[in-house]
Amino acid sequence: MVEDPARTANRPWSGTTVLVTGATGFLGGALVRKLLDEGAAVVAVVRAERPMSQLYREGLDQQILIERGDVSDAEFMRAVFERNEFDAMFHTAYGADVNRVLAEPLECFRGSVQSTWYMLELLRELQPGCISVISSSDKAYGSQELPLRESKPLQPTHPYEVAKASQDLITQSYGKVFGLPTAVTRCANFFGPNDLNMSRIVPGTLELLSRGERPVLRSDGRSTRDFLYIEDAVDAQLLLAEALRRDPTLYGEAFNFSYEMQIQILDLVGRLIDLTGSSVTPIVTEGVTAEIPHLHLASDKVIDVLGWQPSVGFEAGLERTVAWYGDYFGADFIRSQARGQMASSPTLRRG
Repeated sequence: MVEDPARTANRPWSGTTVLVTGATGFLGGALVRKLLDEGAAVVAVVRAERPMSQLYREGLDQQILIERGDVSDAEFMRAVFERNEFDAMFHTAYGADVNRVLAEPLECFRGSVQSTWYMLELLRELQPGCISVISSSDKAYGSQELPLRESKPLQPTHPYEVAKASQDLITQSYGKVFGLPTAVTRCANFFGPNDLNMSRIVPGTLELLSRGERPVLRSDGRSTRDFLYIEDAVDAQLLLAEALRRDPTLYGEAFNFSYEMQIQILDLVGRLIDLTGSSVTPIVTEGVTAEIPHLHLASDKVIDVLGWQPSVGFEAGLERTVAWYGDYFGADFIRSQARGQMASSPTLRRG
């Protein structure tokens, strides 16, 4: 890949052409927004228009080239790579909730696994210099002793976990065996503005609070999770891609990105209740048993190797999120500190 002289230290993506899959999703839409702000030309794969997604609500679709089709369709993707020459690719397609995956596991495998081997093989054949970052998940580890480090084996059980682990291992193979400039991100649970999947804990809770209703937990609320604000997640993807451009020893490597926090779901919901000024208590249904009970990523590898530090952090991100949903739902979330002023100290603990 030939470096474009227009790139600068402050705008390393200026003058590049970047492919984003899953562009109507939460991470994909945020990536498109950031890449456009950085001066990149963006090509996005879109299977179906989602008018409420960030891509369409913010008019980003008018600023990019959209390739309409399915990422798991080999002939379609071949045509995409033959029509366009890319500097980088971010594969973020198929983020799903538990119930959807259990109802349609083959769709999950196609969207995550089949699409990944097609795209990496097409890159190997047609554009071997293109940087690619594949979005795996902390769920790929399955349930095992904490904290979860990249040196631990992947032990998935649930179909979504299996799909992400398979995608992860395929990427490692293409990087380490074929020398393709690709790597994997394993991120904690994303949260932030523009997530309109109300089955997820943060937007679902804030939707109910905006109507004065009690949040409903699909589990007992005692499970623990790591979280990652969407802007920090986007920066993580870009940081890894930029590092791949410079350092071939990173090809096929996987990196955790999280705030290294163990947050109980009940505590998270309580924090959201407090930030919105509500006075309700959550309803605990204990209806979900298939999910991993506890997740806790260690981020020491990415800190030591790439020097990663989040720019927003958990507390500031949560306040920004509450303010955004307050505006979106037209709710008076009176205690949010983010409206008009943004907290600036990121939260990251080594653990």
